[in-house]
Amino acid sequence: MSDRLDLLLVFPNNRARAYGTLASDIAAITPPVQAGLTAAYVREQGYTVDILDADADNLDAAQTAQRIREIDPRVAIVCTDHVNSGDVTKMAAASELLTRLREQGNTVPIMLEGVVPTAYPEQMLRNEGADLICEGEAFTPVIELLQHLKEKGWATRLEENQIVGVWARYGNDVVRSVRAPLFRNVDELPMTAWDLIPPHKYRAHIWQCFDDLSKRSPYATLATNYGCPYGCTFCSVNVVAGGSNFRPRSPEKVLDEIDYLVHEHGVRTIRLLDNVFTIRLDLAEQICDMIIERGYDLNMWAYARVESIKHIDILHKMKRAGINWLVYGIESASERVRVGVDKGSREQSIHEALHWTQEAGINILGNFIFGLPGDDYEAMQMSYDMAVEYNFEWANFYCAMAYPGTALHEQALKEGIALPPTWSGYGHFSPDAWPLSTEHLKPHEILRFRDEKVQEYFARPEYLRMMEKKFGPEIVAYIQEIYSIPIPRNYPSETAV
Repeated sequence: MSDRLDLLLVFPNNRARAYGTLASDIAAITPPVQAGLTAAYVREQGYTVDILDADADNLDAAQTAQRIREIDPRVAIVCTDHVNSGDVTKMAAASELLTRLREQGNTVPIMLEGVVPTAYPEQMLRNEGADLICEGEAFTPVIELLQHLKEKGWATRLEENQIVGVWARYGNDVVRSVRAPLFRNVDELPMTAWDLIPPHKYRAHIWQCFDDLSKRSPYATLATNYGCPYGCTFCSVNVVAGGSNFRPRSPEKVLDEIDYLVHEHGVRTIRLLDNVFTIRLDLAEQICDMIIERGYDLNMWAYARVESIKHIDILHKMKRAGINWLVYGIESASERVRVGVDKGSREQSIHEALHWTQEAGINILGNFIFGLPGDDYEAMQMSYDMAVEYNFEWANFYCAMAYPGTALHEQALKEGIALPPTWSGYGHFSPDAWPLSTEHLKPHEILRFRDEKVQEYFARPEYLRMMEKKFGPEIVAYIQEIYSIPIPRNYPSETAV
């Protein structure tokens, strides 16, 4: 049929897996910007495209499968996300969706893209039952695949390496390919297709809007740069790229997108999606200057790396531009542990950046990981004590997970360390969460330590007094309500290693 949709991008629903009991009202609902970028690029090349965001629409796997069958596109891509490190729980949702499609007699070719499919393309084809895998970034491979499907149809087999980046399965036969090259000049990418993922459907993290919880929506996320030049062994953000990389957008392109979001969608609440916004301080400063010049009343947050903060002046400028929160991946207060995972932030850099950020009036979210290689109770306690010392406005305490495709995962396989038996086991809020063991600690010990310290941190009187002074008694009550909700846990066996 000539009016058949060429491409349907599907973002499966994994909120309950990723956030457990926090999913319904508390957790953020984040726009699938990778799907939005792919959609914009495909549409620019003359193909028809739509996005089915089952996460935002709260569709379960069976409902999502039914919608795919009703739409009946030439091909559907199930996006498992490669914007954030560790979103492996999305694979659980993708796997369930593939099962429901088979049960419903689906005839639409289904492609998987993202971190895990890129890391293990043949395994995903054979074990998960996908028809196609995109190894690497999807932009160019998808265009070539659509051209093939429109000209020859799905019944005409692909040959090995016919489309760089596209693996295929025909019955038990797997047609191999190689990783697609990176899209280097990211300024040539069109703006995210916001008409397909309208910001009113999404909501920000609660902490970003502690000053006014009614402003969680409309919400948008955008990148000022792509990739990450660092190589932390626990992080999966560069798996799709195949290695460290850094691809900045021009400040003009970034402001074009912000202008559009503000004027067309009324967006004021924004996440800067970069893995590190402050890698190039000159570009960060230009972007801030342009936002300040426009006089937008924005509420933004961004990731920063402590050693990239060279002086306090840039922090004052970021605050004026509306960057009210910075997220620092400190990971561990132990330099020994940080060096062991190639996180080379030095003690002085950490303390300088944190002091300057607080002095500039920017709220801090500190990220810590318990159970990294070399961790013991003493090192984990050091990390917790650092969070307490700085009394961060928010803190994430994670457990180390050996995410597929990372050096940590390969090391665990080599050493015979037990890995999560299910995709959902990689989820920090999952009942079956299964952290990586260390030479000193077993998975259940790390998980229990984490859960206890989270409750302890957010119940401290000095923390609650600070939050009441900054944001009011309603926010303190809200925080107490959040942490009164228990996380159901099936703690790993004490014999697990």
